[in-house]
Amino acid sequence: MDWLEMHNLEFGECTVLGSLEGNILMVDCGSMNVKIRESDMEVTDYVENNIVPRYFDAKERSFLLTHFHRDHMSGLRYLLKRDHGFFHRVFVPAASVNREGRALLIEFALYVFAFLGRQSEYSQMSVSALRIFERLHYALGIGNVYSLSRGSQFDFEGVAYDVLWPAAGDYPFSPLLTEIVEELDVCLSSPFLGRGAPEFLALKNEFCGEYLRLCQLTSPQNRGYLGDMEESLSHCKRLLDKIEAMAPSLQLIPAAQNIIEILSRPAVREEYATAQNMASIVFQNHRTREASLDDIIMTGDATPETFDQIAEDLYDAYYIFKAPHHGTASSWSHLFKDILKSHILISNGDYHAAGGVCMEWAEDEGIKHCANNAACAWFQEKGSCCNRTAYCWEVCEKGAMTLRCPKVAGGARDSGCGIYVISFQSDRGCFCDGDEMPSRTRRL
Repeated sequence: MDWLEMHNLEFGECTVLGSLEGNILMVDCGSMNVKIRESDMEVTDYVENNIVPRYFDAKERSFLLTHFHRDHMSGLRYLLKRDHGFFHRVFVPAASVNREGRALLIEFALYVFAFLGRQSEYSQMSVSALRIFERLHYALGIGNVYSLSRGSQFDFEGVAYDVLWPAAGDYPFSPLLTEIVEELDVCLSSPFLGRGAPEFLALKNEFCGEYLRLCQLTSPQNRGYLGDMEESLSHCKRLLDKIEAMAPSLQLIPAAQNIIEILSRPAVREEYATAQNMASIVFQNHRTREASLDDIIMTGDATPETFDQIAEDLYDAYYIFKAPHHGTASSWSHLFKDILKSHILISNGDYHAAGGVCMEWAEDEGIKHCANNAACAWFQEKGSCCNRTAYCWEVCEKGAMTLRCPKVAGGARDSGCGIYVISFQSDRGCFCDGDEMPSRTRRL
């Protein structure tokens, strides 16, 4: 990686790792917002008018989706529909199973798919997770799709990256999520519900088994034959189509109202969202020797519980550390204080139902690179960027105050750190309160 660009998508994420050879790896692309405040532009228009032309000339475009939430994948959906060949390979999270071999997130998603339909708050998450392989196969071929889990490794520009999470097996689903799925199963356990209930349960179990098989066939470490991938994908599609076809009749059985009531509980919705976050892909470069400028960790929306699980794999220092879950307080881990960070990526924005950037990130000694300051607790209290009194080792040979950085001080094309915050009208350095530097410069 020779440079990194983080796009201002408000409460969303799109981070692009790039090389001088002209290749990119885009990590997530989406937003909870319909419009981007800074440019008064719809997110889809931003993707069309800025992201597409900015990386269109890349020799190879790869995409990594950390998890199935709108603020990380709405832009991906648009790009796949717009141009099937835009990405040459795509990495997605593999499904995880607990000690009993149950893929609880997939099982829960199937209940949402069958009983709440596409109009629920869950619809984009659950349908995207269940149909992801089908949609990617249509766009670029299943042979170019890779399922990642703990222990997977992939390469970008000569650097190997280790996937630290999610674990494929023995996954620590929360007791609450386990209880919720069991409660849903009980609703359909009565022998007096007719043929629909047992048929759905059988299809649910068969789909989960085939989905897990497809994840294994598309994994980098146990990759199967293309024909086997295509056969497994077709089987998954047939099963899901059957469930979709029987959904209207399922919603008429007596137990349906109980299932809908369970799925509609605020605590259940929150638990499902948290479980999706915890299952985010977390990856870092594979160190072959000592620390280097290649040291980076990308964290998706990982939770503190995620970091507890991977604590022994974390480095004691990183050149680039992406703050998980948009830098919100709920994602802060006690482990972060003991990790040195040269540069911190924070992608947050103005969204009514989301948390702001917590003070712990502003108080960290690392240089922050923020998409904007609309939801920053430090900026709201102090009225200025937290980097204005920071010391950066990339400003010159011996380091200097960030005020001396040619990018933030004079609008130079390049910064010493190689990290840029991009919007439609600007290309700036690490000051969130400085003058915007008009630029359409592309690094490809």
